[in-house]
Amino acid sequence: MFASILLCIHWQHREYLQRQVRVESWSDVLPVIQEVLPEADVVVDSSTAEAAIETAAEVRDANGQAIARVLRTSPAANHILGFSGPTDVLLVMNPDSKVIAVRILSSRDTRDHVQKVLDDEHFLQSLVGRSRQELLNLQDVDAVSGATLTSYAILESIRFRVSKLSTDGAGPSRLTSLKFPEPPRLEDVSLLYSDAAKVEPDDDNTVVWKVLGPDNAEIGKLLRASPAADNNVGYQGPTDVLIAVDEQMAVTGIAVGVSYDNEPYVGYVREDEYFRKLFNGRDLSSLAAIDANTVEGVSGATMTSQSVARSLRLAAQASVDEEKAREAAEQKQRSASAELSNGAASGRAVISLRDVSTIVITLLGVVLGLTHLRGRKWLRIGYQVVVICWLGLMNGDMVSQALLLGWAQSGIPWQNAFGLTLLTVAALLVPISTGRNVYCAQICPHGAVQQLVRRRLPWQAKLSPRILAGLRYLPLLLIVWVVAIGLLHLPFSPVDIEPFDAWVWSIAGVATIVVAVAGLVASLFIPMAYCRFGCPTGAVLDYIGGGGKNWNRRDTFVLILVVTSFLASVVR
Repeated sequence: MFASILLCIHWQHREYLQRQVRVESWSDVLPVIQEVLPEADVVVDSSTAEAAIETAAEVRDANGQAIARVLRTSPAANHILGFSGPTDVLLVMNPDSKVIAVRILSSRDTRDHVQKVLDDEHFLQSLVGRSRQELLNLQDVDAVSGATLTSYAILESIRFRVSKLSTDGAGPSRLTSLKFPEPPRLEDVSLLYSDAAKVEPDDDNTVVWKVLGPDNAEIGKLLRASPAADNNVGYQGPTDVLIAVDEQMAVTGIAVGVSYDNEPYVGYVREDEYFRKLFNGRDLSSLAAIDANTVEGVSGATMTSQSVARSLRLAAQASVDEEKAREAAEQKQRSASAELSNGAASGRAVISLRDVSTIVITLLGVVLGLTHLRGRKWLRIGYQVVVICWLGLMNGDMVSQALLLGWAQSGIPWQNAFGLTLLTVAALLVPISTGRNVYCAQICPHGAVQQLVRRRLPWQAKLSPRILAGLRYLPLLLIVWVVAIGLLHLPFSPVDIEPFDAWVWSIAGVATIVVAVAGLVASLFIPMAYCRFGCPTGAVLDYIGGGGKNWNRRDTFVLILVVTSFLASVVR
């Protein structure tokens, strides 16, 4: 029954994604268009779903006369995220492809950030009157204060969507980065070409820059990671990376340019000559296929150096994709799914140090939970400290409703999260095969903290049996809420109802921090308070591991949830 719910969520999500690209979806947008053009009567999109990204739909009046063109950023630009998700933006243009109006149709970004953008009188209005080429270069548009990431993502989504429009044989359109609007700094280029006096864009490839010497003659070429890697964040922001290439487009060196990342960490990468030479000799296809997890990072700056490696991959992939698109333009077979930020998938799992540590800690937890060793206090407490410090604070690898829902919808990223995948598999299979919820009892960092603090205070709260019985329904209600979010695609995130994101404090939201703190404080007065009365993930694991031989109320509850999930999938 648990697997059936996951399958319903996956099935419904696939249908949802397919509905997003259907031509008839324009009928839902017509009322928004009519607010701008009252004479609009119908939206006609004659393109196929595969070619829709290269075209704009046509708006016609009651007489069948074309009066405008429209396009929307979703789903083509759904990979461009703001604070927490993509935003679907509608562009209404006149027949000459100049913008008449810009409207936000929907957003999976944070509600407050989107509202800040909507409340700003100048942001969206500043796009009105711009041509296609002007939309590709929006560095003069100021982000909305307090919603910088959301407003930047909206601009980048518009530029990405417009850049994919067919230009009927015109040359490539170069996107100017909003985060790195200036040309590559000469001081960075000089590290790769000592005689460099100037850099300028290459006419044949939008990713490539020409390096000119003192006599204005070309002395070399370099690839720039921006804007292809502008959404690739290291420790706290993106980094611009320059890649020197020879005539065969093989790497001869890299240089780290301007960065939004933590400067001490960026400095470590800039100074590490060994790391910067790791990529020399690779051609672009090889560079586009690297996995950052396999690259030996810079000591003390692992996240930043791996971010640089990902930027190299994204820059190379952008150049390779552009060349492929150029070759295929004559046959009109450019792929609608090509995205600037897509890297080449390796097709195999790559195990990093983080994966290894998560796997080892998981195996130790399973052994400890299934043997008499759990009775040895010193061993149990020592393991709990390791779980809290390493698995929780260092790796941030924990099973949660957000993880289960995301994987149910989009698939399991076992190639990039091998350790976390095995941890989740163990959390699910061990209770099924043994009847013991080892994950909650031994491996969960949040549970380990509660075990260490329980009964540490002399005063403990005593709850009546009626209150205790009522509290036990809370995890079940949260499970229903998560399933509803998955099936109905409600604009809420399951991370807000659990404390696990708070362990990755640099990205934690207010809601998850409040849940984490409240749960731990409650555990001081009520042993294992959050685990017993607030954790939907624990309730799921308890259910699949404690079925018993006889049908019970929990089975009836889950069966109702299965039937409801199936009906919701069919109806939607």
